[in-house]
Order: sequence, then structure tokens, then C-alpha cells
Amino acid sequence: MKNREAPSFEQKRYVAAVCPEYSPVNQGFVNKSVEMEDDSCDICLHWNDGKCVIFDEVLTGLDQT
Repeated sequence: MKNREAPSFEQKRYVAAVCPEYSPVNQGFVNKSVEMEDDSCDICLHWNDGKCVIFDEVLTGLDQT
């Protein structure tokens, strides 16, 4: 199995912004009138210590031009 670099915080923010499965752990406790700057995969229910099944697929699908 090949080791890969951990994704950067910016990559996790970009993926969280477009991911169809993104679901913040604290979603029920957040005041929706306040914009959360820390929305990233780190607070997603599916993140599981950096092991998200669709992270690479979503990241690869981003238009990075």
C-alpha cells in the first residue's frame, strides 16, 4: 500500500464546500446565521481520522484551474 501525503487544510475546506456527503458533526448545534470559517472535512461525520471514502474522488473532481 502506498503512503500519501495528508491533505492540506485548504484542500479539506474546498472538498467540504462541494462534497455531496458533507455533514458537520455539530450541525444541530450551529447557529445558521453565523458563517463558520472552519468548515472542513475535519468536522465531517464521514472523516474518520482522515479516511473518507469519497475525499479523493471529490478532490480530483474540483476544477483547479
